Amino acid sequence: MTGINRYILFIILSTFPFLVFSQNPVSIQLTEKDGLPDIEFYNVIEDNQGFIWLAADKGLFRYDGKKFKNYSHPDKRGLSVFNVKLDEKGRVWCNNISGQFFYVENDSLKLFTDLGQRARGELTNFIFYNNKLAVYYFREIILIDLDNPSSIKAISDINKTISTFVHRDSLFYVIEDKKFNSLDGESFSQIKTFKNKLHSDFFYINWRFLHYQDKTFFLGLEHVASKVKKQNNRLVLEAKDSLKEIELPNELKYTPFINYFRFEDLLWLATENGVFSCEYVDGKIVIKDHFFKGKSITKIIKDRNNNYWFTTLRNGIYIVPNIHLKELKLDFEDANITAMSKAGEDKIIFGSSKGSLEIVNINTQERKRLPTFRENKVFAITPINNDSIIVGYRGFTSLINTDELSNKDITNFFLTGIKDFSYIEDNKILVACYNMAAEVSLESKEFKERRLASFRSYTTHFSGKNDRRYVGYVNGTRAYDANFNEIEILHNNKEVFTIDIGETEDGTIWLSTFKNGILGIRNDSVYVNYTIENGLLSNLTREIKGDGNNLWISTTNGIQILNTKTKKFRNLTRRDGINTYNISDIIPFKNKLFFSSNKGVIEVDKEKVFKETNTLEFDFTDVLINDKPQELKKSYSLKSDENKVQFEFQINGFLSEENVQYTYRLSDKKNSDKWNVINQNINQVTFNNLASGVYEFTLKATAIDNPKNEFSRVINFTIALPIYKEWWFVFLVFLSGVLVIWYRFNQRLKTIKKAQEVALEKERLQKELVSTKLETLRSQMNPHFTFNALNSIQNLILKNDKKEAYNYLTKFSNLIRDNLHLSTKSFVEFEKELSLINRYLELEELRFKSNFSYEIMVDEEVEDIKIPTMIIQPYVENAIKHGLLHKTNGIRKLRIEFFLEDKVLVCKIIDNGIGIQRAKEIQKSNKVKRKSFSTESIQERLSFLRDYYETDIGVEYPNVNEGTTVIIKIPFYL
Repeated sequence: MTGINRYILFIILSTFPFLVFSQNPVSIQLTEKDGLPDIEFYNVIEDNQGFIWLAADKGLFRYDGKKFKNYSHPDKRGLSVFNVKLDEKGRVWCNNISGQFFYVENDSLKLFTDLGQRARGELTNFIFYNNKLAVYYFREIILIDLDNPSSIKAISDINKTISTFVHRDSLFYVIEDKKFNSLDGESFSQIKTFKNKLHSDFFYINWRFLHYQDKTFFLGLEHVASKVKKQNNRLVLEAKDSLKEIELPNELKYTPFINYFRFEDLLWLATENGVFSCEYVDGKIVIKDHFFKGKSITKIIKDRNNNYWFTTLRNGIYIVPNIHLKELKLDFEDANITAMSKAGEDKIIFGSSKGSLEIVNINTQERKRLPTFRENKVFAITPINNDSIIVGYRGFTSLINTDELSNKDITNFFLTGIKDFSYIEDNKILVACYNMAAEVSLESKEFKERRLASFRSYTTHFSGKNDRRYVGYVNGTRAYDANFNEIEILHNNKEVFTIDIGETEDGTIWLSTFKNGILGIRNDSVYVNYTIENGLLSNLTREIKGDGNNLWISTTNGIQILNTKTKKFRNLTRRDGINTYNISDIIPFKNKLFFSSNKGVIEVDKEKVFKETNTLEFDFTDVLINDKPQELKKSYSLKSDENKVQFEFQINGFLSEENVQYTYRLSDKKNSDKWNVINQNINQVTFNNLASGVYEFTLKATAIDNPKNEFSRVINFTIALPIYKEWWFVFLVFLSGVLVIWYRFNQRLKTIKKAQEVALEKERLQKELVSTKLETLRSQMNPHFTFNALNSIQNLILKNDKKEAYNYLTKFSNLIRDNLHLSTKSFVEFEKELSLINRYLELEELRFKSNFSYEIMVDEEVEDIKIPTMIIQPYVENAIKHGLLHKTNGIRKLRIEFFLEDKVLVCKIIDNGIGIQRAKEIQKSNKVKRKSFSTESIQERLSFLRDYYETDIGVEYPNVNEGTTVIIKIPFYL
């Protein structure tokens, strides 16, 4: 909110004690629904191809970002494996508690060596050193040549007892019962003992070498040799030839340490009680953060896409896509955050769906819960002065004095349906609610309202720089100057429907719209429009917020920040750790940003949150020829019948394809096809029935948020010609054909010519026959129409209605004249046929008087065409005579529609009469039976036309609930 005093709510923040709480990074927990094969994991690494390898209680697993694959060996004893590592060749290794060591090669688990007799059920660690596998047990070190597994060298009894050792460069550090030594890695003979020994009654296991802040640390787990079993962690710093023990905080000293990880300038310690983020400062270890409390974390790694992996002993795997996104935990129980407001330079007020209010200091992470006066949903919050806030609930609005927070300090107003507040100045706000927008003054707890408009409003914004009040209404967006003169904001001369309004440092007003992206407003006019065409992830934008020269934007496809000076976007999507795009509010601070959603509140480190672009280096995982997998190669030579080719591909890694658009192109010597887009989550391309030729298949991966970043691979393949297309075979066939053709050419030519003449003559006679039949049927229909019209006039004369009979006779004479004129033609302009039908219906309207109405609807495409005469009118007459004439209640209605469809004119005649079935019953009960000559003639006539035009022509009677509908399909020409 522009212009809020930095001391707003100072009294609130100093009156009550705060609670300090920790934050967890936004994480994704892999579980059984994701295909996770186990919940107990001991180790994790990423190989050179981006595969994640997991050592678990149920075995060794590989994860490619979509599915898990198990690797086992028939001679493996037990399921569990430990200590997954990579050797210099990039092979994955692991071992088990039975002393077996395995590696993966050619996508298969190989048994390297079995040290079962030496292991004696002891789980050991191992490293790779000088092309050797170095295994260290409790009392010996074993070296095995990687090229010759039978070459084994054992070094035993090094200063009697080895507790454990770690490796750094060319030295092995040996931790004995009470000494700390280093051995030359080449000979294991030169033993160097540090001056100060670790004198104690303890011995240590599970030592780890740490290289942190250019220092050498050793972190170990201490076992107390006493009746009371107690475990402490020890941290030792190497300083030349001496050792220095570093005092650990109590939280670390008595929490069993499992592993460690270095991140930037921080040391993360994986323990049985979550992860401790620490820093070495002035000779001390200082805890910076503690997350995943209560979880036993076994290993932490960062993959090539900057995702952090946390394996656990009982809770599966947690993945943190972005360590700079943290969940802000509030004491709202099961309630959802429904409103936020900035308070000063370092505080936020939160409101919940159950009326709760809470204040958080973003720097100290202190929080304070305000008493809940109403268990109603909070829709909007804003401070209005140093000691008061206004809160919009579902059915009322409360002015709360936060100094004493007693019931007497709450004033309620009947300001309902609040959608948004905007701070103008102390005790003055701009309000949007369900039935209006207004400027409200709240001095001395008196409510004074100046209504701007009486429409439903959604969002407001006050700009001190422009001295404007902006409101997004249900019927558009408007600005109001200091004198409350209304200015309508238009874009392309159309109303703008706004969801949210923001402002950047240069005074530009930004509108987030329902479907038109983001609009920039200067001088009350739109000067720029951002859509998917120029950088937006989606045209459906939601909350926006100005942040200096930057504009934060939430869309249905991610969160973006727009630098309004450079006009460049940066994006945050699911691959960056955004767990939902349903953003309800955004609040920026100097270095941090907070956004709320249906999944809580997320804290964002604005400078560090944007991850480096993930790798686009995909691999072809399978090539199938006629559905049979092939060895992966760069080129293939195929037989003529091997013409179904399928390519499968993938970028390894978690969410690695979230920001990737695949396109492909298949080219041959004759042409180079255009690039084809592959839909998201589709990882294969299949070509069926390819012709013989030389092909180049190019697959390209492009970063969605940076189209200039792309990666491509090419596979070439050739499909051989079938034998009948080989040149020598074609030549023999050609030669034989020439001889046959030369022999029979003259006779064949004569036969073809004669056949063509016969066919043409037959077609001419057929058309003349059809035309003659059409003329005969048309002339037969005219007397029938005349008879029906005279019958109507007779009825009026018998009723002694002279005036109506005269009108009817006049119109009938005009109709007869037009009809006689049209009866001489087989085809007539549609407008003239339509005029004839109109005249007929006017006569019927005179007969029925006010008890009959009709309408004729003609589609815009129906113009300048000619149709056969006298086909439509008899069906209109039938609708009146058999359907509407017998209708006894209500107005008789007739509707005629004309439109073009599939090269025919469609006429749809709809009446609300008694229907076909009832009309047939009445006709059967009549003593005098009349044969419907006109409709039978038209059916025969349409049959001739169908044969003549060879298209879908005829009459249909679809089933309807009321009355009768007739659909007539008639040929036409232009």
